[in-house]
Amino acid sequence: MTQTLYTEFVAQADKNPDATAVYSDAGVLTYRDLAERARTLAERLVAEGAGPGVPVGICVERTPDLLVGILAVLRAGACYVPLDPRYPTERLTFMVRDSGTRLLLTTPASRANCPTGPTVVVLAGTVTTEPGEEPVPVVPADTAYVIYTSGSTGRPKGVAVPHGGCVAMLSEMDRTLAECDLSGVSAASSICFDMSVMEIFPALCRGGAVVLVESAVHLPESPHVDKITHLHAIPSVMNSLLDAGGLPPNLRTVVFGGEPLRRKLVDRVYQETGADRVFNAYGPTEGTVFCTFGPVPKDGTGEPTIGSPSTSARVYVLDEDLAPLPAGVPGELYLGGAGLAHGYVNRPRTTAERFVPDPFLDGERMYRTGDVVTFTDDGELAFVGRTDNQVKVRGHRIELEEVEARLTARPEVREAAAVVRGRRLVGYVVPETDPREGVWLDAALQSTVTGKLAVELPEYMVPDTLVFLAALPLTPGGKLDRAALPEPPAVDAGAPVTAAGTPTEVALSEIWGQLLDLEPANIDVRAAFYDLGGDSLLLVRLARLMTRRFDRRVRVPDLFRFRDIHSLGRWLDDESGATPEAVQSARRRASVRRAALRGRAASTGN
Repeated sequence: MTQTLYTEFVAQADKNPDATAVYSDAGVLTYRDLAERARTLAERLVAEGAGPGVPVGICVERTPDLLVGILAVLRAGACYVPLDPRYPTERLTFMVRDSGTRLLLTTPASRANCPTGPTVVVLAGTVTTEPGEEPVPVVPADTAYVIYTSGSTGRPKGVAVPHGGCVAMLSEMDRTLAECDLSGVSAASSICFDMSVMEIFPALCRGGAVVLVESAVHLPESPHVDKITHLHAIPSVMNSLLDAGGLPPNLRTVVFGGEPLRRKLVDRVYQETGADRVFNAYGPTEGTVFCTFGPVPKDGTGEPTIGSPSTSARVYVLDEDLAPLPAGVPGELYLGGAGLAHGYVNRPRTTAERFVPDPFLDGERMYRTGDVVTFTDDGELAFVGRTDNQVKVRGHRIELEEVEARLTARPEVREAAAVVRGRRLVGYVVPETDPREGVWLDAALQSTVTGKLAVELPEYMVPDTLVFLAALPLTPGGKLDRAALPEPPAVDAGAPVTAAGTPTEVALSEIWGQLLDLEPANIDVRAAFYDLGGDSLLLVRLARLMTRRFDRRVRVPDLFRFRDIHSLGRWLDDESGATPEAVQSARRRASVRRAALRGRAASTGN
């Protein structure tokens, strides 16, 4: 039988049916459980029309059902289209229509978040059937999944990845991680992010267990954190986890990817965790997760490289005329080989621009990455930068043009630009009506604009800060001069503070003050959580505290949609339907404070 992601999993299920395949908050599954549930669901999908070349959307929360769904789609011979139920409806709807998805898999918990249009198959319960048909046969060239990435035209584009590239990736990981303990692999990435492929399949296709968690920042909360031996991490998230002391106690291996890796962070991992192996991986979605991979030794002194080319990849560093460059000379990175994607779904022109003929191998293609690298003298690759406006934020790939297109579509915005400053996405806006000169912050206008963006874009694409200015800087040729965009001005500590004006805002100010070590009365209800010193780990704690105190579920995506106390308060008041105890308590405290102030005024004769 042809090797595919599913047949590789079945081989492990047949070999060790009683071994644990999945640990999660919602339960534990053995390989037998997972295989049988996937088989039953696959038969339903085939009956609904799934098969080779048929895209099947998966809109499922992070429970074992997510893995059941992925494996069932692959067993049916179809390709899965990841649809994160936390994404805005508009984006999910676009992905479904653009990919031609007519069959969508979901659960009762996520159905309300699914886009309309496709035939919906709902996972319910754990019913299995008698053994039926064998898996639908596929060939290596058949598509395994379609992952959507940000697009420079203002709309996302789907990357179609074949089974052959995925199996080549598994073989490469067998070689590079041969001595690593993969008995418990953390799966914390959204399935809309291709790091998830590297988290899920090397474990399930090689006999290990997937430890499914909501996100990397939820790792410390997992009841199975002690099972994790192998972790894939984005550098910026790893820094936060180290600061919080939130890494698994039995961690042995860390694989970095998604952002530039610095020696200082590697040293922290070796010093502050039990990990004895650290790797750095690089690769775009178009190259099937990664195309270079390498160990970062404990006793190294220089900045880490992005490793050596994988054995299944063709890697070129070329100049503008597609001529090879010697070691030490920077050039654009081009990729070929077994991991090359088919191209972009319904984007023939973009596919032709990025997947070009390989001048060194007749009949083959190579992908123009847009990344600038150099070969080192020992054959490794060092990352230098980009040739375009693509950036990485918390490991997610973002085309700045897409963010800018969404910003300028807002009626409050005349012109807009976006850049990354440190680890944060910053938007620069020329407002439509404000006559001011210079550069300034406007918490109320920022809240209005980003609140609207949050219903259109994933949270990682919504700027953390908006800087307002009278005009965007231009080059002599009249184009945007990104390098001349000013640093965001500091928040004026002496500026008037918009105080909490409702009982809900008072309650929220107390929670924020507790987390940020600030006096609640000094918190501006128009200021964003990040601008006050918050970070992703604190955001998780904020969601948990709000859920507890307001007696309703508050999720991290909600906190990206409503980024300040004022908008959060309106959301809670408009949708809660009842007065939570936290608000009642805040009202009592506010009443006591007002009475005390009246008494103080009376005693002083004012």
